[in-house]
Amino acid sequence: QAKGPGSQVRPRCRAAKAPPRRLRPRPHRPPSAMRLTLELLQQAPQSLNPAKQRQLFLRGYKIPAIENLGGTNDAYECLDLSDNDLIKVGNFPPLKRLHVLMLMNNRISRIALDAFHPLPNLQAVMLTGNKLEKLVDLEPLTKLPTLERLSLLENPVTKVKHYRPYMISKCSKTLRILDFNRIKDKERKASALLFGGDRGKKLMEEIAPPREVGKEASEGTATEAKKAGPSPEVIEKIKKAIAEAETIEEVTRL
Repeated sequence: QAKGPGSQVRPRCRAAKAPPRRLRPRPHRPPSAMRLTLELLQQAPQSLNPAKQRQLFLRGYKIPAIENLGGTNDAYECLDLSDNDLIKVGNFPPLKRLHVLMLMNNRISRIALDAFHPLPNLQAVMLTGNKLEKLVDLEPLTKLPTLERLSLLENPVTKVKHYRPYMISKCSKTLRILDFNRIKDKERKASALLFGGDRGKKLMEEIAPPREVGKEASEGTATEAKKAGPSPEVIEKIKKAIAEAETIEEVTRL
């Protein structure tokens, strides 16, 4: 039907579009804890780092303990164990080729006294973001004969008084870079002066007292005793009581 010039054309009503659904990002689920197995060593990525060192990446697997590294066949100059759940450093096999050890962002609070004995050519240790608290905890690091670069940033120990001069003094023969800052000659002289003579020796004993080996041993023995459970005599008594029990309730109580 024709419409006059004065008539108005009504616009067609279009159905309103529903607003686009917002897709919620899936929460990041970290992988479950994994043991450092031979299978993981074979599957882990490897590459050449900028220093042309063959590097094995074992980061981000929530590895709780160092083990089975003999499976690397000493084929790497750099080993990256960052972003795991390591608590203690130690249990290395002989790795003469290893030059760089990266242990950032773990939960490391202890270093075994003999941790680095199997790593005679280690030049750099990165321990940034861990839980080392006492200067005496760093003693194994001071025994490294070829250590040149060390990072302990974001560890409580870096807030201990005289931390930097202490490490410079203890690692004076080889250490060149501490916490990404080059050690200057004046720092070496100042640390030698601070810890020199009888007064310096006394100061070092005050800020880094040696561990009480006897106390640690007794604590370890007590822990083992707890794990060991009841003695054979107690077990025999329990067995005898069970044999003489007359009701199920008595057995359950035992």
